[in-house]
Amino acid sequence: MKFDFDAVTDRTGTCSLKWESNMRGYNEEGMIPLWVADMDFACPPQITEALARRVAHPIYGYSIEPQEFYTSLKDWIRRRFQVAVEESWMTSIAGIIPAMHVALEAYTSPGDKVIVQTPVYHPFFLSVKNRGREVVENRLLEDDGNYFIDFADLEQKVRDPQVKLLFLCSPHNPVGRIWSRDELLRLGRLCVDHDVLVVADEIHADLVYEKGSHLPYYALPDELSKQSLSLVSASKTFNIAGLFTSFALSSNPEILRAFQSAATRMGHEFVNLFGVQATIAAYQHGEEWLDQLLVYLRGNAQFIHQFLAEHVPQVSMRVPEASYLGWIDFRKLGLPQETLMWLLQKAKLGLHNGEVFGSGGTGFIRINFACPRSLLVEAMERLDRAIQSMGSTSFKPANKE
Repeated sequence: MKFDFDAVTDRTGTCSLKWESNMRGYNEEGMIPLWVADMDFACPPQITEALARRVAHPIYGYSIEPQEFYTSLKDWIRRRFQVAVEESWMTSIAGIIPAMHVALEAYTSPGDKVIVQTPVYHPFFLSVKNRGREVVENRLLEDDGNYFIDFADLEQKVRDPQVKLLFLCSPHNPVGRIWSRDELLRLGRLCVDHDVLVVADEIHADLVYEKGSHLPYYALPDELSKQSLSLVSASKTFNIAGLFTSFALSSNPEILRAFQSAATRMGHEFVNLFGVQATIAAYQHGEEWLDQLLVYLRGNAQFIHQFLAEHVPQVSMRVPEASYLGWIDFRKLGLPQETLMWLLQKAKLGLHNGEVFGSGGTGFIRINFACPRSLLVEAMERLDRAIQSMGSTSFKPANKE
């Protein structure tokens, strides 16, 4: 079956955060919003059909997860990553961000330190701060748009006995890196040697452009993987994020039990009954849709890369190895971040301020390119026109009162 990702779907009237939230700088009148990480594509039809079947029953009370829920993930991991996992390794949780908060409660105490690798998805450090823990930054090294783990800095920081946990973003949001086996082994060894638990957010694991390029953390040698918890979901992959249904996975029974106990204490016993059905349908029937989606997404990323190189050479974006999120480098324009954001408002583009992602984000903007190509063409043309107007007085922001 051929899926049409060029089709434009009107999302007005659906209470879409991306399109209808009227957030200043992101959703103002006339803006193209390419910020929050959901896609402007219809999800696989089998998901819609599964939801319709469940909606047809007129009672939506408390529910349990059927065995099929966990089996579908087990089978998906075997097919997609050639990794054997057990259903006993899994538990459910209503979203990755709640899972991060639960992990902090399960494995750390107020005042403990947690390592995050900036620039990174901002709930990583916000969750740490909001739960009374201390953020320790292991800032990624950058070389001409390529990012690497600073292992010298990491080794120094894991030696601190107050460091109890490391949040790993794998694949990484927003820089789009897939960590190599050697990088993961080296990071894992440092964490095991210094008794630091790794919590790996692998929500973008399915969105890799080269099959087999992503190594799940739970697939590392037992000594390393048993000191970890992985967070996975069908939500980003199949555009069902609003159904708030995810998994936590660990081959270490003690780590999994501690997570489940903390989740119960925090009132996270249940997941969305529709999310369960959508997840099962996604993992059982969504593979052909996903394979076609990945070709389209890579084409969108290549379009942005090429457009900038040809029309706006002062601005650049590498094609990411994974995800539908691009990390655009505006540093050669030499603009303060506030002025850069004003430029985007002038262009009527709602893009994500790079400074939100912590140190290393200044001079960058994150773009969500999971949209029909026509919308992306319009966005890039708007950006081009705004940058070409920079020499005019109309570009300069008004003075603040």
